[in-house]
Amino acid sequence: MSTPKPVSLLWFDPYPANAMLLSFTYHANYVDLIRMELNAIASVGKGFRPRSFAVLGSGPLPMTSICIMQSLKKDEEAVTVHNFDRDPHAILRSSELCCKLGYSCDEMRFQLLDVMTGRYDMLDFDVVYLASLVGITNEEKQKAISNVVKQMRPGALLVIRSAHSLRGLLYPIVNLTSAVVALGLKPLLVVHPYDHIVNSVVVCRVDFSASSTLNGIKHSNGKKHC
Repeated sequence: MSTPKPVSLLWFDPYPANAMLLSFTYHANYVDLIRMELNAIASVGKGFRPRSFAVLGSGPLPMTSICIMQSLKKDEEAVTVHNFDRDPHAILRSSELCCKLGYSCDEMRFQLLDVMTGRYDMLDFDVVYLASLVGITNEEKQKAISNVVKQMRPGALLVIRSAHSLRGLLYPIVNLTSAVVALGLKPLLVVHPYDHIVNSVVVCRVDFSASSTLNGIKHSNGKKHC
């Protein structure tokens, strides 16, 4: 029996990209995490069917984005996922991977952006994901959330990855401050899994008018990849 090749060899090995992805140790965990999160989104959306997603801090292996596409692409409606990361190598690697997996530039988009300070018009996104490791300390996490919320449209959902109990040793625990809530971010649901899924999830809705904060925002914060 052949030994599955590590994902890191994908860039110069002809081994099928999909099979390589399945060999990733935490693939099943991501599949179940996304299923939990999409069900959480559905439970607060009252018929809300998101088709446009942004993933902030998508990384070199954009498992969240890939699992969203795999879960929703089976529907007839088009789904788009816009990936943001501050590391140009992560953007390059992830865009190459998604190309090998057969995703088009209309389905998977990539943008270089520092979530902490960068400005980007996020009005088109139904759901914005904030990855667990965007902001390690509570102060950094609140700064990232504050910056992102100001650029989102009213009614859109912000999905924040968190943790609970001893799992906080692996990922930062999110505590929304009154300052962030005062921006118009309304917490709707918190889910703490107790099975093999590591991350908790906080689902919030933006319910303020963001139009006045978007003056001067351009789509040119770094090179765009597809």
